[in-house]
Amino acid sequence: MRVVERVLAELRKSKERGLLQSELVRKVRASKSTVSEVLSELEKKGVIVREQEGGKSLRVWLTELYPKPIKGKLKLGILKSSEYACLLSGFSGIVKVYNNAMDLTRDLVLGRVDLAASPFVTQVMFGVMMKNIRIVRGVAYNGSGVVFGDEKNGIFGSSELSAMEIMLRLVKDEIGLKKFRYFSSPEEMISSLNSLNGVGIWEPYFSSLNRDKVFFKDIIGDHPCCTLAVNVESFEENKDLIKDFLAEYDKAKPDPEKLAEICGFSKEEVEKSLKSYTFVKEVREDELLDFLKLAKIEISRESLEPLFELQNF
Repeated sequence: MRVVERVLAELRKSKERGLLQSELVRKVRASKSTVSEVLSELEKKGVIVREQEGGKSLRVWLTELYPKPIKGKLKLGILKSSEYACLLSGFSGIVKVYNNAMDLTRDLVLGRVDLAASPFVTQVMFGVMMKNIRIVRGVAYNGSGVVFGDEKNGIFGSSELSAMEIMLRLVKDEIGLKKFRYFSSPEEMISSLNSLNGVGIWEPYFSSLNRDKVFFKDIIGDHPCCTLAVNVESFEENKDLIKDFLAEYDKAKPDPEKLAEICGFSKEEVEKSLKSYTFVKEVREDELLDFLKLAKIEISRESLEPLFELQNF
């Protein structure tokens, strides 16, 4: 393995912690000058970020894992879902794909991504507590449902603190839900269907599974799923860049090919699943608040108001 490949591998393993340049020299077993030369080239290409730490020491990160806003560059976090076919078509920065809403929205409040498209209910829970994210656009309504498993035990799989959990609670009487089992990815849920009564899951997984299933919208009607939120510090750092991206997003059409490539789906399954969504780019604040009431999430309007401060940006 070449030095550059070993450097990239070690930086990827270090995640958001990064590595001191001196640590990197030891780990890749190359000379200081060779590592320095490799890092300089990677820095020019925008692949890494270096930052001074403790005098002359330098800490190094992969750009996509740098845990702070970067001037002139945006990082967008999404779930593995076909819901973001419009959002991605107008985005040219770094895209980070997550398996669950909790990890994604946590990284938004920590500033590890600048923008995140995650379930509205998850953004509310994190946003009210941390007070450093703002919802700037809608993404879509609907696009999820219940896929039934092999058992009739009342145990349903879901991701935690997600739209799926809320929706399953809303239809619990109709489907016979008695207990939740939480999973960290949709693939884990699907692999456990033989021991579950069913799972709450989104597109394109929902349409791709050849099992008994029902859309949530067919039980409770249209409902919001994800919204697009921005980290406040990132907004201040890259206000013009974010404004330009939102302008592109407002007029964007679905790009199933780009989404399929980024998320690892086939273009055909993404195209098939797009019919399940109603794409809504504006923030329908009253409808979102009505959904919270329906879900019995009791948060005062005063606590929620700051979340919507930038919706017209």
